[in-house]
Amino acid sequence: MLGMPLPLPTAPRAVIVLLAAAMAVGAFGLTGCGEREDWSPIDGPWDPDHPEARAILEPPAATDPIDDEMADAGERWYRTRGCLACHRVDGTDVVGPALNGITTRRSYEWYRAMVMSPDSMIRVDPIAQQLTEIYRVPMPDQGVDELRTRAIWEYLRRVDARPGPRGS
Repeated sequence: MLGMPLPLPTAPRAVIVLLAAAMAVGAFGLTGCGEREDWSPIDGPWDPDHPEARAILEPPAATDPIDDEMADAGERWYRTRGCLACHRVDGTDVVGPALNGITTRRSYEWYRAMVMSPDSMIRVDPIAQQLTEIYRVPMPDQGVDELRTRAIWEYLRRVDARPGPRGS
């Protein structure tokens, strides 16, 4: 029986229907439902001109509640941007200083400037100069935007608010 085509396996009708339904749901999820009224930069693209952007970037007061959504995003960014390679939050110094306690030792403005403009800070700020002298490695510019800088601060606030030993 050489030359005869082999029969192709056929999928049960239910599998085909389920695949088609999954593809339709996936396509709907990708296109979305239009504008969201509850705009959140954590879930979507950052728009610094959005009316709520200024309030989101505003440094929190020490007594402000921790924004868990922002802290969760900050922790993800802290881990995926490589901050953890140089800075732990368990009190262990690595290449740079441990960051647990930073929200009580430094102001948000100092932290923001150090994260967003480390070269400038090392040139003009005595604390940044001292840290560079101690750790012998200047913090490189990581290109972290303002939203991520603020979210990582919120994560660090949460670390500092936890009682007992800190996680790494």
